[in-house]
This record gives sequence, structure tokens and C-alpha cells, in this order.
Amino acid sequence: MTYVIFGAGAVGTSLAAQFTEAGIDTVLVGRGRQLEHLLSHGLLYKRARGPSQIALNLSDINSLRLKPDDILLLAVKGQDVEELSAQIALLPVEGGGVAADLPVVTMQNGLEAERIVARRFSRLYAAVVRVPAIYTEVGKVSVLAEPQFASVSIGRFPQGRDAISARLTADLTQANALAEEHADIRRWKAQKLTYNVRNVVELFAGTPDQVAFVGNALAAEAEVVLKAAGFDPAAEAERKVSLGGWKVTRDPTAPSGQSTWQSFTRGARSEVDFLNGEIVLQARLHGLDAPWNLAAQRLAAELAASGGVPGSIALDRLVSLAQSDARARAAAAH
Repeated sequence: MTYVIFGAGAVGTSLAAQFTEAGIDTVLVGRGRQLEHLLSHGLLYKRARGPSQIALNLSDINSLRLKPDDILLLAVKGQDVEELSAQIALLPVEGGGVAADLPVVTMQNGLEAERIVARRFSRLYAAVVRVPAIYTEVGKVSVLAEPQFASVSIGRFPQGRDAISARLTADLTQANALAEEHADIRRWKAQKLTYNVRNVVELFAGTPDQVAFVGNALAAEAEVVLKAAGFDPAAEAERKVSLGGWKVTRDPTAPSGQSTWQSFTRGARSEVDFLNGEIVLQARLHGLDAPWNLAAQRLAAELAASGGVPGSIALDRLVSLAQSDARARAAAAH
């Protein structure tokens, strides 16, 4: 059995590195400059204990040869899931069948990836991944967390557990992750989203107090909307594996941020529409307003369209836009 990881970004490369070090059969499927660099030079993988150079088992999609007992891990960003799932669904499997018949695990933030993949793949699992991985340079990934490199929750989608989710949990644990199964994985996906909506704040310039204020406003609004939409986000107290001893650090000599910040720093498309935009969508579907997440989504789109870098827009603009929208909607309601 081989784990076939699609996506050689922060999450995919970190998983491939940890699986490789643990002796678990893995192939990392990449593309472009990142794949070329990894093929030629290997991965410079930095943990808190120090850097190491790791030779990964690599492939591109065209050279991939799938086997009946493979498990597919989709580690691309949410905005790339539609294209990737369409591209790989009909890849042939040795002995008959296609990739869409194999177990596939979505590892994206937000709630959209599973809805996309379920249209093509019948054996679907969802993962909630917390890995403080930094990928801003080709061929280099840093995971500054100890003693485990990540926290991962796994379950069948839309619900349930089975031998595959148990195997995933065991192998992730062997690969130095804090891993656990959940039969109600949609609740854990929703819980993670209430954290991820804060990621966008790193795109703006503001004081620590402003950052905390806006982040809390985004998260509180997200929780209200998700509960109204029937998602019932899980509580930390429901965890089976404690995160109490898991320490996340930062390298003070290098700039760093969450996945949204990294995407803008690399000049890549971001997942804002699948995080803050998901809250906006759910609010509209259930007759609610989401002025904070809407303002964040719109200003992030403005930043992307202008080719701006993180810090180009002041948080004051986001606060003003959200509060103005909220006042206008309140006035219209009366």
C-alpha cells in the first residue's frame, strides 16, 4: 500500500517527508519548479531540531502508476481541488478500475473540497490538518512544531469510521502526528474553519490590538453562521488526543504566516474565497449577514487583483467597511 500525495506545497511536502522518515511507502506528486527542484536537489526540511536534506519518492501526474491498494491524499489548496479531482479521477489503476474507485482523503481548509470530490470519488475521507508549515521558497519547507509535526483528525465523509480511517490514524501517528479518528468529521471541519477565517488578518497592516479585535470578530461571526447552517462546530474538549504538550514556535529570523499569507507572499492564488467566502455563502443561504467576513473577502480580492503584498492595506479599512455594511443592513431592516 502506498500513500499517493497530490500537491508539493507546505502540507503535502511535510507529510511526504514525515512518511519517508517513518519508512511508510509514499509518492509525492508535484509539478513545475517545485517538482524540478525536488527531483534535482531533494527537500530542505527544517524542524525545530534542525534542518535535514530528504530525498523523496516523486512523480508527476502523467508518470503516475496507481495500484489497487493505494490511498490518495489531496494536499492542494481548496481553490485547486476542482481541477485536480477532474484530472485524476479517471487515471487507470493496475488490474482494472480508475482512481475514482480508490480511497481519497481531502486535506483542505474550509467545507467545499468534500462537496467537489464527492461528485467523482465514491470512497471519500476528510482530514482536518493543523501543521505549522512554512513554504515560501522552492525546495524548502519549515515545520516549527515539537514534538509532533502536526495534528490531524480523520473520518469518513460525510460520517463514519472504518478500517481505512483506522489505518490512516495509525500511520499518521507512526509518522509523528497527533492523529485521531472522528465519526462526525464535518463538525471538526467546521471547527477548523472558525480558526481559519482569522488567517486573512495577516494580509493587513494593524496594531496587535486591531489584529485581535478583527480576528475575534471574524471567528465569532463564523461560529454564529455555521451553527445556523447546522454544522455544530466541535469543541476542543471533545478531542481524544490532547494537544496540551504540542508546541508551535516561530523562527524570529524569518518572516512567516498562515497559509493565506504564504500564498500572497509567493504570488499564488489564495483560499480566501473558500474560508471567509464560505461564511459569506452560508450566511446568504440561511438568511443571515456576515459583514466582517464579506469585508475581509472583498479587500483580499482587491489586494490580489492589484498584485499587492501583505501589509499593503490597513486593517482600519476592513473595520470601516464591515461596520458600515452592518449599519446599512440594520437600517434597511427597519
